[in-house]
Amino acid sequence: MGVPRSNGCLLCVQRRVKCDEGLPGCARCAKYGRPCPGYDRGFKFVAGKPHRSRRRQGSKTAEDDTELAQGSSGKASQALQQSLARRASSLWLTSAETNVMQSLDILIGDVSHPFPASTTYTTARWFTFLPTIYGRNRTLDSSIRCFAAHHIGMMTENKQAVMYARSTYVEALNRLQRSLDNPRESLSSEILCAVLLQCFYELFANAHDPTSWIKHAKGLSQLVRFRGLDRYQTDFDHTLLKASRGLIIMHSLFSKEQCFLSSSGWQSVMKQQLDSTLPAIFYAQVEELFALYTTIPCFIHQFFELRQADPAHETTRLKASKLLSDTLDMQAKLITWYDSFSYTAPLPTEVLSSMGDTLYPIVYSFTDVDTATIFAAYYSYMVIIHAILGACCYPGEHAAMVAYYRDQICMSVEFNAQGILGPSRLGFPLLVVNQFADPPTKLWVQGWLQRLSNTYKVMLPQNYER
Repeated sequence: MGVPRSNGCLLCVQRRVKCDEGLPGCARCAKYGRPCPGYDRGFKFVAGKPHRSRRRQGSKTAEDDTELAQGSSGKASQALQQSLARRASSLWLTSAETNVMQSLDILIGDVSHPFPASTTYTTARWFTFLPTIYGRNRTLDSSIRCFAAHHIGMMTENKQAVMYARSTYVEALNRLQRSLDNPRESLSSEILCAVLLQCFYELFANAHDPTSWIKHAKGLSQLVRFRGLDRYQTDFDHTLLKASRGLIIMHSLFSKEQCFLSSSGWQSVMKQQLDSTLPAIFYAQVEELFALYTTIPCFIHQFFELRQADPAHETTRLKASKLLSDTLDMQAKLITWYDSFSYTAPLPTEVLSSMGDTLYPIVYSFTDVDTATIFAAYYSYMVIIHAILGACCYPGEHAAMVAYYRDQICMSVEFNAQGILGPSRLGFPLLVVNQFADPPTKLWVQGWLQRLSNTYKVMLPQNYER
């Protein structure tokens, strides 16, 4: 199945020498006088599969959890890796249609791996609905088959499954157009789920057009809005809204439009807790941060407009004064939120990098992926806040604070990168880091983007330089 035996860079593997696996490149390549080619062989998200296999057999131990949290799943048995890969690959060798449920079972296991399903607050939870809704709608069914086949194909390097996913994606797009033209069907939960799945497929699979996902995110944003506030009262619809909002914010950012989720009506809908997965106080604090997060596109748009404007112009000074006032207000809200959240959620602990990172040898370990995601979001917003305060010439060491919070994000990357949804959690934080990185940090970001883009194509390094 082509499972790599070494996690070293391609050149060290070719030369058959031990690689230190440093980032953005290894020291041996530097000593050898060659640019490090990267670690494409070692970042297939395959090594962790045996842990899921043991969990289903009921033999997972506390020691396994510790290893997962420290990112050491690469030490798993190669025999078990190959066994699981053969199982997944065989699903698409006969009839893809008859093996959808088995593929979804593997997909959902991979989505939650290496974190328990109970912690999948943000993006992952909506995947658990897919087996129960398959068969309701042909557009949704083809979208499910497309994404599940792509995942199986990438996990096992099965070209047949990947090709099947592409052809099924064309079918799903054609069906979606007809569904959107149907007044009764277009606003259904099933079509919203299909649009979300197709957007995720673009994020994971399209290496040729870095803007295609934005088009889907635009459609997703419009559909969420057109459906109206009253259509998110069931657990399924509410979960779809939660899964969509990160993409909605990113579309607002790139389209230079105000995010409609910042309105009071949408804020009220999103703050409803329709499930009991998380403690009420944690849920409320997460939603409070997210309410603040919906204003990020507006702040960034004004920030870049200010940087390009004539500082001597009266209009520029007025806009800068208004932006400064809003930024100071947001900073106060974020600090108040952090003081409260730090009493509810455990702060990250410092541990040695399991990857031997040379730029960030000390990294953060979190209690769970939800907490890690929220802290990374907070760090990202604080980078933007201090960058704006610096641009507005407000007193303070804002350049130093930008570097501080930027480094907080970088120290969180190793933990957040785990699992197939790790890249989606890091899309915006790494965009922020890359924007305010010094040369060594920028090279470090490029190394991570190259790794993460092996499965999440939208994170190809060149896409972050546009």
